[in-house]
Amino acid sequence: MKKILTSLFVLALVLSLTVVPALPAAASSTTWYVVEGGAGDETGLSWTSAFADIQDAVEAARDGDMVRVAAGNYGAFSMVNKTNISIIGDAGATVVAGDWFAIDRGPIGDAWSMAAVKDSHNIIIRGIDFDGAALSELDVYREVAVGIAYVGSTGRIANVRVENTFGAELGVGVAIIGHAREPSVNLADVTVRNSMAGIIIWDAEADLDGCTITRMTGNGGFGIMDSGVGIVVGIPGDDWQGPAVAKVKGCTITDNNDIGIYVCDSSVVEAHFNNIVGNAALGVFNDGGQRVDALHNWWGHGTGPFHPTENVTGRGNAVSNNVDFRPWVVADVVTATLTADGVVNALDQADTEVWVTMRTPAATTARTLNTEAETEVDIIGATVTVAKYAENPEDAAPSRFITLGKYIDVRVADTQDVAEVEIRLHYTDAEVENVSQLYQTFFRLLWWDGTEWKQCSDTWVNTSDKYIWAKITSDTTPSLADLGGTPFGGYGSSPGVPNGCGCFISTAVYGTDAADEIDVLRDFRDAVLLPNSLGASFVSVYYSVSPPIADFISRCEPLRTLVRVGFVDPIVVVLTWSQDRWWPSNS
Repeated sequence: MKKILTSLFVLALVLSLTVVPALPAAASSTTWYVVEGGAGDETGLSWTSAFADIQDAVEAARDGDMVRVAAGNYGAFSMVNKTNISIIGDAGATVVAGDWFAIDRGPIGDAWSMAAVKDSHNIIIRGIDFDGAALSELDVYREVAVGIAYVGSTGRIANVRVENTFGAELGVGVAIIGHAREPSVNLADVTVRNSMAGIIIWDAEADLDGCTITRMTGNGGFGIMDSGVGIVVGIPGDDWQGPAVAKVKGCTITDNNDIGIYVCDSSVVEAHFNNIVGNAALGVFNDGGQRVDALHNWWGHGTGPFHPTENVTGRGNAVSNNVDFRPWVVADVVTATLTADGVVNALDQADTEVWVTMRTPAATTARTLNTEAETEVDIIGATVTVAKYAENPEDAAPSRFITLGKYIDVRVADTQDVAEVEIRLHYTDAEVENVSQLYQTFFRLLWWDGTEWKQCSDTWVNTSDKYIWAKITSDTTPSLADLGGTPFGGYGSSPGVPNGCGCFISTAVYGTDAADEIDVLRDFRDAVLLPNSLGASFVSVYYSVSPPIADFISRCEPLRTLVRVGFVDPIVVVLTWSQDRWWPSNS
């Protein structure tokens, strides 16, 4: 009986395998190459075959595919109902022609576009330039011209340049147009110049990071966009409704013929750490949007933006009513995108350097592109923004610190490939002429945590090269995740309160003077050493000779560990074990 049951089970298993269809194989990504003229072998790129037009490659691409575009001049391209497509250009890849495309959203029907994405999800355009100069020779130029249009779509536009987009009704560098603010698009390192409106965001959400919008001029057209506007958020006028949400950070919005940022239609705008300079009429004009959050921007002068009642002495770009602009920064904001280990030099603007260490040497993410397992490197990078304040942008510092009067702000976007950020705030002899070399050793970087100033967990000072540093990783305080725009201040312990000082060497090895171990050493000093003449003499000599030793130890991580484990930790263990013998409250 047992054999019969076993045989029946095996038979059922075999039958089930014959009638159940095999699962489909996992789809693999494909790279579609585009070369001017279509002759891949003739370019020396080792691409065995290639399309001549971007449009043909886009039509062939499926979910997860990449279109790789070689240097050269190309026609327009568009896509509808596509998902997870990346269009990546090599240096010199340029679109120089347009084509009709039905946008049919808001006040725009058909438009002459160089790149159009409609009703699609997660579409990436990177490294391709768009030059609309040739469009002026066409009859359709008299209508609407758009460089890049995302209509009801999501994705990312990065490292592109759009210029010379003019039309009789409207000319736009980049148009983000949605429905009920659902689509969201990220723009990073996008440059728009010499157009009528730089970037419009209608009925959608968009983040602008490190973009440059400059030299917008009027050319006929309709409404406010006839005047030359850098960024338009919401649809102007009463005929259409399209309130939008925009976050504009680390951008340069300059030399536009009328307005830098125009906000209307109950739209919401956050604009931080931007250079908003030289726009002819207003840097920010709130024409019916919600109150604009425009804190922490550079307006072209240290006195801030001009407002006829709220800042009448301001000599920077003017702002309208319903714009919050205090505090502002007092020098050009420095923004740089690093794709490998490197330094953002903001010494002239903010006395600051930001050293970035990536998790991998090239800060890259590799992904498989086709069945031959060819790998394309997609560089992510980190965008670093550095700004300087004239005075404390927040509340007073802790009472045991004195300020050096130096306040900066550091923002790092896209930290997923960042291992460490080191901030170096430099100072001069003149700035510390009343502070002895001894107390310079107590200089530290503090950060604003949203509620109070706190000392960074890994901060010290290089007294020979005269800078205060703080190293920030995923495990420090603040952490990399906190660098979304974080004020830092240079502080030192007051020379008038030497007994409030900690131990130089122990602070060097623990990386902070707030460690519990240092509290034990400080208690022993105050309770045992200072009350008697011999102990007080020892403390005096120690404070005289230990600063350079501590400075040397702080620069060498292996030495810091060796001194902590082999010398300081054992002392702390003994003092903790014997504390009931010397601590006054227990005697």
